[in-house]
Amino acid sequence: MRGLIIFTLIFLLISGSGLIARQNACPVKQEENPRRVLDLGDKGLVEGVRTAKRQYTVTRFGTSRQKRWEITLPVNTSDAQTALVASPDGEAVFLMEFSAALKGPGNALIQYIRGGKLIRSLSFEDQQKLMGASLHAVFADEAYLYFLAADEDPDKFRLGKNPKLTFLLNRFRLSDFRFDQVEVMLPQTPDSEWNPQWTFVGQVGAEKYMVLKDADLAANTLHCQVISFDPEGRLVRNFELDYAPEGQAIRPSFHVDENDRSFLLAADYNYLDYSPFGPNPSGSAYRIGAFFGLSLDENSGDFYLSGLSGRESFGKNPFRFKAQAYYGFFLSKFDASGALLWESGHLADGELISERDYLRRYAPVYKLSGIAFDSESEEVSYRIRVGSNEFKFVLGQEGKLLSMGKNGLVVSNRVTEWTPVTSFLQTPTDGPLQSAAVIASSNEDEQKSPIKPALAF
Repeated sequence: MRGLIIFTLIFLLISGSGLIARQNACPVKQEENPRRVLDLGDKGLVEGVRTAKRQYTVTRFGTSRQKRWEITLPVNTSDAQTALVASPDGEAVFLMEFSAALKGPGNALIQYIRGGKLIRSLSFEDQQKLMGASLHAVFADEAYLYFLAADEDPDKFRLGKNPKLTFLLNRFRLSDFRFDQVEVMLPQTPDSEWNPQWTFVGQVGAEKYMVLKDADLAANTLHCQVISFDPEGRLVRNFELDYAPEGQAIRPSFHVDENDRSFLLAADYNYLDYSPFGPNPSGSAYRIGAFFGLSLDENSGDFYLSGLSGRESFGKNPFRFKAQAYYGFFLSKFDASGALLWESGHLADGELISERDYLRRYAPVYKLSGIAFDSESEEVSYRIRVGSNEFKFVLGQEGKLLSMGKNGLVVSNRVTEWTPVTSFLQTPTDGPLQSAAVIASSNEDEQKSPIKPALAF
């Protein structure tokens, strides 16, 4: 009898761990020819695609989608990560290859493009001792190309408490590609079973934002800590946001593939290229997992908290894994100081979206969301993709639903189908932030109106 009890307890423990792992991890196969799109708002688009085994084509488009220039460059190997980064004005574009650990295989390569011409090409190898052991973000502005790295690998197994990481802001000056480095003293990462990491969010003016997200599934609480720093690495802002929805269960997805280090570095992903250190500034993509995001509008400086929600993260039966049932989504807006401006939410109405759409046991990587902002009308477009279906919600000022659509068609303009959800958030005392994703619109009418991108978290 005692042996049976011990066996049952061990089985329950293993089953519980397995449930959490299955909820938050699934294998991801990288696309053979992923297309990367950088949405620069009123500055147009930058698009990149691997056109041959060792060739990569970068194209610059204006706001009306007219082609400004195009260039095809050689790439060294498919083993390294390929990144496409642009400055906010779109004048400086970078095509890069490197490993997430800043060491082999092969050399890291930076190709600097301006006006459709290759201005400079730089190659280096095994720069862990100089640039840091763990790469967390690559981004650019009008003056520098930045590599944000930690001095130690946060995923490396250690006995005892993890040491405080020092972040290194590696800078290449665009005028002459002179290299230098400054330290960014970020707050210490808290202990958590999710191993949260600091992730680059975006930039507003000279301020560069990073966010650290965490969650307590038992308390149904999401946590964001946000900091910003200037180009010299000096901290400018530091605030927190705790979020506990009422009547809905959080469903954050932190890892896409726990067994593949190259896809797991910053616990944040872009759908188009599964970037391990994303998001890139002005990145255009869905968020994988889609269940928790805090977005920065780089044009206005406002923040948006959004994500999908469910009735329960797990079923009552611990022996049986249950697919997450869709119940609704939340979307709230904050000003640049973190004050709550409005909050809204949508519950499954059985017409446009029903729980049946989400009961198909899709893994987290196949449940996606994205958000985009129209800087002129102040409308917000929130999209959800499950499998092959895409659902679109357009919200106006004060969070009022203007229209809903499915697979490119407007299904309803009736506000009665919108269910406001109040008391979703605790009013922040200091402020919020995190990142999100941008959906490059396929609708011709939408393409005429420049949309300022958000960034995937």
